[in-house]
Amino acid sequence: MKKTLILMTIAAFAAVAAQAAEVSTYVDFASAYVFRGVTLNNGFVMQPGAEISGFPIDEEYGAFAIGIWANYDIDPIDSNGSDVSEIDYYLSYTLPIDALDVSVAYTEYTYPESGNNADKEIALSLGSEIGTNGLYSSITFNYGVGGAVENNLYIEAALDYEMELSDALTASAGATVAYLVNDTGSDGFHNATASLGLGYALNENWSLGAGLTYIAQLDSDVLTDPTPTAAGYDVDLVASVGISCNF
Repeated sequence: MKKTLILMTIAAFAAVAAQAAEVSTYVDFASAYVFRGVTLNNGFVMQPGAEISGFPIDEEYGAFAIGIWANYDIDPIDSNGSDVSEIDYYLSYTLPIDALDVSVAYTEYTYPESGNNADKEIALSLGSEIGTNGLYSSITFNYGVGGAVENNLYIEAALDYEMELSDALTASAGATVAYLVNDTGSDGFHNATASLGLGYALNENWSLGAGLTYIAQLDSDVLTDPTPTAAGYDVDLVASVGISCNF
């Protein structure tokens, strides 16, 4: 059943991609799977994804993109063997605004091993370049509309910097801080991150990347420690390497 679902998803994405102008695919290998400060697997994982954009829509109406992302546990946290623990689907729309980058998105987080129950979330992102020196600031409001995250509001502010070291090599750095309004628990500052990355373009389509991210726990009452029945803040440093293709 699971293999059939994955094959159907791939076929559907291929059909949609035929109508679009841009397709990007990638696969990352990371030392752990940490999502918003919560360690979901403290072993090695593979995380493939794809995004389709560039649909034939006039620029004055904005732009749409659809994507899929998955987590595969190379080093599983239990004895059931390596498997796909999560498949996420999203749809985003970028508004045609020149002064500010504004986008809205809908995401479903699905978990094949737990009966495919889904967490559902909508997001509003606002972003803008700061001058012309490679700095970019943004803030994203993520509101849960279904599943375990229903009625939770996760707010994340980010500051990113990118610099070209050569025609092929790019360096990046970033920092985030997040605040959680929890429908069933404590509100407060949740987690913060600091990251460094390198990207190398092999040619016009293919590129390699590597990154290192530090995750901080800001309030243990908000981002709790792990328990025997629930994941929590555990891994504080994640390394990753990946390859991507745009066509």
